[in-house]
Amino acid sequence: MLHTAHSSQPTGSRNHGFTLIELLVVIAIIGVLVGLLLPAVQQAREAARRASCSNNMRQHGLAMHNFENARKYFPAACYTVDSAAAPTKGNPSGKETSWTAFVLANLEQGNVPYDFNLNWWENTAAAQIQPSVFKCPSALPPSGGHPSIDGPTRDDDSAAPLLDPNTFGQRDYEALTGVKEYIVPDGSNPWIDDGDECRGGLIKDAETRVAEIVDGLSNTLMFVEKASAPDVYRGKGNLSPTGETNQTIAALDSLGPAKLHGIDPATGTKRQKDSGNVPFNAVNDGEAYGFHTGVLVVSSMDGATHTLSESMDVVLFGSMITRGGGAYTASNGVREQNIEW
Repeated sequence: MLHTAHSSQPTGSRNHGFTLIELLVVIAIIGVLVGLLLPAVQQAREAARRASCSNNMRQHGLAMHNFENARKYFPAACYTVDSAAAPTKGNPSGKETSWTAFVLANLEQGNVPYDFNLNWWENTAAAQIQPSVFKCPSALPPSGGHPSIDGPTRDDDSAAPLLDPNTFGQRDYEALTGVKEYIVPDGSNPWIDDGDECRGGLIKDAETRVAEIVDGLSNTLMFVEKASAPDVYRGKGNLSPTGETNQTIAALDSLGPAKLHGIDPATGTKRQKDSGNVPFNAVNDGEAYGFHTGVLVVSSMDGATHTLSESMDVVLFGSMITRGGGAYTASNGVREQNIEW
């Protein structure tokens, strides 16, 4: 008998695949999902970086308190060229030294020796290290290529010779030594003569005892972000360096602590008696400046860390810096002793 070969595939069936339209729809759906998830991922990453930044600053606060527990005083924010003529208990050799040098051992950097009988730039091995605890993970890295520069060109507080900024480790955290007078128009400014009431928690060329923080340790700032030196950034939201060399060129640089000036948010220039002045994040040369969107990470003299909004009142920020001027409530202009973070 003759048999006819036939296919076992059921009649009317066929192989299925994606049509071009179906493929485009799937790609579009994936694109939408990625677009929705990406901001959340970026926010999560920035939250992690900000937490790391806060932890770095907390370590600095703890290191300073370990120092104070042993010596019964906080070191100066910086010891300048003036300390050579008037050595202090904390700096008997009268050398140019930063607060950072005094906490290296407490930040687990004690394996690199620091000689306090030498100026900071003469401690060549220590000046070249880059501990991660000195760097904010959100800050932009130095662009490099900075020309050599001496201390007097950067500030008359230093007699340093020509130094190459590209050879040093950097820091993104700093002490503010006080508030300049006339940061806002007359009538709303508590500081009018740049006197003792303008002093910050840590000052230059003098040690600070706990009893001198009249406003209380929890109401007075110790450290703020001042990120991405030796580059200079000017203007809010500007992520391109100007090409200038920052006053601070190294993590151990004695130059760097700054006062709060009135700052133009658009240009980052310092100006007096202007109601549009902002407290921070407008220039990183001598002023508080961070790369976290809309905020600044700070720590108070008790070692606690806090996050401040860019929209805060500039006089309130000044009151947080000063050690003996009380706190300021922008809503009613009444000076109070307690600050709510």
